[in-house]
Amino acid sequence: MPKLKKNKGFSIVEMLASIAIFTIITTVVLVGHSKFSGGLLIENLAYDIALSIRKAQVFGLSVREFGAGNSEFDVGYGMHFDSASDDLYIFFADKQAPKYIGYEIGYDDATENIEIITLGKGNKISKICGALQGGVEKCSNDADGAITFIDIIFKRPNPEAIIKSNIQNDVYASAKITIQSPKGTTFDINTLTTGQISVEK
Repeated sequence: MPKLKKNKGFSIVEMLASIAIFTIITTVVLVGHSKFSGGLLIENLAYDIALSIRKAQVFGLSVREFGAGNSEFDVGYGMHFDSASDDLYIFFADKQAPKYIGYEIGYDDATENIEIITLGKGNKISKICGALQGGVEKCSNDADGAITFIDIIFKRPNPEAIIKSNIQNDVYASAKITIQSPKGTTFDINTLTTGQISVEK
């Protein structure tokens, strides 16, 4: 009578080799996924900021009441970026302009806040810059004459963006907000005075 062959299972060595291969493949996949997810998150955040600026533009150029029942229609709308608060930015209504003679357009205080938007997940605003009409760029990380904040404001009937910083006499042609992920990936959100908004890596 013929002998039946017994089916053998994994040996200890084969099992350890299989576990090692599985561990290596899983590690590679998870690291790659983490990098991909981190890059995707910072890119989405850059486009969210660009859309926030676009929202201020739409509000500023349309007849939009600030506060329900306040009958305040003649206000500008903008975004306030401050180097002292690198994990958030503020959507605000420039409600005092043009009611007061000599009033400087721009963000004043929390009474003008519409929404405070936090970046989250360790992302931050690493740099804010303004490019002067002559092409010279001033940034928050400059050694001398550093910009501490930038306001990008839109006010009817002017379709152009008004860009202001703490340096009162500067006239800017564009503003650049640089955001950075915890892994060091950066994106720039550029706003021209013509109203064009773009995102660059």
